[in-house]
Amino acid sequence: MDFDEYWQENKRFVGIVFAGFVVFLIARGVISSTVGDEVKAAQGKESRERSKLSAPMYSTRDRDAAERENEALVLVANQLKDAVAFVPREAFSLAGSLSPSARYHAALTKVREEILPLASRANMVVDSDLGQPDLSPTREEEIVRHLEALDLIDRALRLSIEVGLARVDKIHVALDAGLRSKGGVGIVENTRVELELGGNGAAVLEFIRRTQEPDLVIGGRAFTILSLNTSTSRRAGEIEVKLSLAVVRLHSVTVVDAEEL
Repeated sequence: MDFDEYWQENKRFVGIVFAGFVVFLIARGVISSTVGDEVKAAQGKESRERSKLSAPMYSTRDRDAAERENEALVLVANQLKDAVAFVPREAFSLAGSLSPSARYHAALTKVREEILPLASRANMVVDSDLGQPDLSPTREEEIVRHLEALDLIDRALRLSIEVGLARVDKIHVALDAGLRSKGGVGIVENTRVELELGGNGAAVLEFIRRTQEPDLVIGGRAFTILSLNTSTSRRAGEIEVKLSLAVVRLHSVTVVDAEEL
């Protein structure tokens, strides 16, 4: 059978095959120009990412810069801690042979025996309870906080007498709410010491000024003031002040040494 005979007998079949082949070529061209480009782009991206993964992520210069930054952060963290954290005097710590409870009662008795006569001679009214709870604390962690608060109260009362305030007639100590919670106190723990005091304007202003002058307060560090509200007193010539001070403790402040980087 020659070609002419084959063509005459199968030209419809050959036409269909040829048309299908043309459609295939067209479809391949369309796919290559669309999906093919996306595949090539994805392959190129994969190749680039593999190159990045095989190369070091940080250079020596990056490490040196991180070390310098860490050293600066260590310095700042230590400065902040020294400036903010409350440091109790030895008489208001658990140092020594006394039990925590005995140490607390000894410190409380000493402050009362010293402050109350001084206030009386200066005609200053003082809350004789010194802000301490009716029932003495028994848990060691609470005793430590009350001792620190008592230390701050002693410093504040001595300063009040020096500047000539008329009264510090309400004192209240509030331990950080996180101390008994499951969540804990967090990084910064505040024991609040709330004072209500009064006196003439000059004495009140001098008291506030001195609380922020480390050289003018016992212990050599400024008081941490959480809030301060003033109002005119019903007593002639007096200003009333509601003052909230803080005994600050810092917890879980972890700074990585540069050698560990």
